Amino acid sequence: MKMPQDGEDLASQPWYHGPLARQKAEALLQQDGDFLVRASGSRGGHPVLTCRWRGSALHFEVLRVVLRPRPGRPPALFQLEDERFPSLPALVRSYVTNQRPLSQATGAVASRPVTRQGPLRRSFSEDTLTDSPARREPFRTRKWSDSQPAGLEHMGQSRQDCSGPGHRSPGSDQGSEGSHGGRFWPGAGDASPRASLEVGTAGETLALRLCRQEALALAGAVAVLGCAGPLEERATVLRGLVELALALRPGAAGDLPGLAAVMGALLMPQVSRLERTWRQLRQSHTEAAVAFEQELKPLMRALDESVGPCEPGEVALPHVAPLVRLLEGEELPGPPDESCEQLLRTLSGGRRMARDAPKFREVAVQRLRGFRLNPELREVLTTSFVRRLLWGSRGAEAPLAERLKKFQRVLSILSQRLEPDD
Repeated sequence: MKMPQDGEDLASQPWYHGPLARQKAEALLQQDGDFLVRASGSRGGHPVLTCRWRGSALHFEVLRVVLRPRPGRPPALFQLEDERFPSLPALVRSYVTNQRPLSQATGAVASRPVTRQGPLRRSFSEDTLTDSPARREPFRTRKWSDSQPAGLEHMGQSRQDCSGPGHRSPGSDQGSEGSHGGRFWPGAGDASPRASLEVGTAGETLALRLCRQEALALAGAVAVLGCAGPLEERATVLRGLVELALALRPGAAGDLPGLAAVMGALLMPQVSRLERTWRQLRQSHTEAAVAFEQELKPLMRALDESVGPCEPGEVALPHVAPLVRLLEGEELPGPPDESCEQLLRTLSGGRRMARDAPKFREVAVQRLRGFRLNPELREVLTTSFVRRLLWGSRGAEAPLAERLKKFQRVLSILSQRLEPDD
């Protein structure tokens, strides 16, 4: 059986049926191993792989992890359990060609695609799930904005119209110092909640760049990938990161930027591809593995989509990353109707965070009551120290994109050495 290649359009795949109800999909599966992929109406059009196994129809939702746009990498990754793929066709081809179980719990194997009959009904899937570069072209010229709240005043204007003392280049990597990830940008001290979003007690503002979060995520990935000892030792490191994420989640510490950094490490492709390590985690630390799959991953997905918990009390430091990316000029993926909904949710969430900033500060003060920072560790907690630790003094001064690109290569090499591709 010839499986399609990644570059082919999703609509051309015979196993893709577009929008299809669960009952109709089940009726098309006759024998064990029969499978198809459909756009689920009950899950907002997300792809679901439906497969018949041991006389029953099973439905596996394909997770789509949206990546920050960068040259040379796909806009999203797709996964069923651990391993991620650059496209939905690549995922299907791997599972079918290698006869891999779709999930460890069911042992179901997809072997025979059920071919679509007739033309494909149009859905969002043809826009968000394909690898076609044409569909990723922006619909409008990107407008200038930045990550400081005052930038909201300039949304939709060009850079030439937005010069002033509070202006900085979105590509700049300055201002990422501080004991907890950021410092005030010029103009951020305005009393208006739109111009100054202060949360917690460390003086964080919406001007917080993603530099710290990404640096901490890389440090977490290094902790896993740099562990060249026994497999159980590496699984123990994974368990430690999962337990840290649980301690940071809403209702616990409520430190969502910290949670996002830890989850960024666990979900990094170089870490998530370590099948033997994750299998060892499930065997030796089942509770942590279940918490990661059933609690932390859905929680992080909801937070990134601006639908997760953000109530003061549950949360001390809110998840500002989606709003920061938006103000940095990052295009939202998906067709216009879906991206517009995401845009509105993100902006609405930003307004709520600005409104509730005093409450977040109060919660953070309560969380830190009685805490005494060891002065000798103050420098270790700064973003600049983490950057020097990862890249060295000279490398830390290089442009952000260049630093990240080179470090991703290093992580890929470490990952391959731990578990080479077959």
